Formats: sequence, C-alpha cells, structure tokens
Amino acid sequence: MSATLVEVLRKTQVDAQIQRIEARLVREGSMVPPAVVHEWVESAWSRFSRARVQAFVPLLVERTVRSWLAACPAGRLRDWARDTAERMLATELPVRWAHTQGVAGRAEEVAWLFPAEDREMLIAAAWLHDIGYASQLMETGLHQLDGARFLTRQGLPARVCALVAQHSGAAAVAALVGLSDELAAFEDERSPVRDALWYSDMTIGPEGRPLSFAERLAELRGRREPGDPVILALHYNGDERAAAVRRTEALLEARTRLPIAGH
Repeated sequence: MSATLVEVLRKTQVDAQIQRIEARLVREGSMVPPAVVHEWVESAWSRFSRARVQAFVPLLVERTVRSWLAACPAGRLRDWARDTAERMLATELPVRWAHTQGVAGRAEEVAWLFPAEDREMLIAAAWLHDIGYASQLMETGLHQLDGARFLTRQGLPARVCALVAQHSGAAAVAALVGLSDELAAFEDERSPVRDALWYSDMTIGPEGRPLSFAERLAELRGRREPGDPVILALHYNGDERAAAVRRTEALLEARTRLPIAGH
C-alpha cells in the first residue's frame, strides 16, 4: 500500500472520529447551539491540523472544545444570539438592529426575575426576536415565523424558537395572512418569560429608545399603513399585548417590594 493511500485512510479515520465527537458533544445537551459547537470543533481542529501524530488529534479537539464549554456553559447561547442578530441586521437594517439592542437591554433589566435557565432563554430570544426581517431569511414574510424556522435549522433550543415565533401577538398576524397552521408548529408557552419578552419588545421604540406601551402603539400606528397586517392585528392582539406588559410590570413591582432578609 502506498504512503499516499495510507495517509488518505488515516485522514478519513480522523475525519470520522471528529464527526462522532461533534455529534456526542451536541447530544450531551449543552445550551450551546449545535452551530456553535460545530464552529468550535472546526476551530480546535485547525489548531492541530499540522500535528505530526494525527491519531491524537480527535482527543485534543474534544478536550479543547470541552474546556470552552466548561468555561462559559450558560453565557454562550446569548453570545451566539447577539452575534447572529448583529450579523443579520446591523448592516442591512441598522434601525432594526438598534431596536434589537434596546429590546435585549430591556430583557437583561428584567431577567433577574427568573431562574438562570429562564434568564438565558429570555435574553437569547430578545436578541433574536426580529432576525426574520433579514432578507436572507425571508420565506413567508411573517418575520416571527421566518426567524423561528431559521433558528430551528440552526439547532437552537425549541423554547427559544417558540418564544421568537410567538412574540408580540404573532398569532393574530398569522391568522390575517393565512399562516396560522405554520405558526402553530411553535407553542406559545404563555408564561411570565413570554410576557417579559413581549414587555421588552413593546416598551422599546424602533431606534432603541425606551417608550411607554401607549407610546409604542402610537409609534406603530404612525409608522405603518392602516392596512398593514400588524396594524389590523392590533384589533385582536392589542389587549393581549397590553396584558403581557401589565403582568410583567406587576411582577417587577411585587418582587421589588419583597422585604430584605434580616430586616
């Protein structure tokens, strides 16, 4: 057997081992999206591409990626979400990107209300809630649905995908444009976390500045045409949006009033 053929066989074996390692890391249930795990595996692999003994490369790659996972097990989902939103929106839709930054900032302000995992889901969803406006992701024209489908393909947690899909009264808009069945693939969890996402979106204006809920509704009506499905849907989801904002404000007030232990 020629030396070249032996080298090809060894490379094929290493490739297969690396693929199995990546699949195993994804299966272990980290909050890091599979797309990020793949990027880390590729990055680690490139570090050792010139190693003299290639048989040890899969082990080195796995150890390296595990160290990165251990270093930031909770923060990476929101980091990926922020970076992805910036990549999708900042250049093409700078005003939408400014709004997204404001919504994510608002979500971070209220995230302390929730346990750690819920905080991560809320903040990630806030960063990602409007990526469906990016032209490269448009399929149906319903930005909540288009964004959620993209995130599903990227392997994000189903809960983040659903929060994005259902945010800010998407169901009413979907009904008006004939996409209810498609949107129904994503469950509306109707939880305080969902309310907090709606609150974050409905109290930040298009340029990222804080607004009251009433100001936000007035801004929406002033910016969009009367026949726009988003405006027409306010007849059906306006009260639901308002209720989500009120519940979050009430939760903030109640938690803020809790007595400090020992006082």
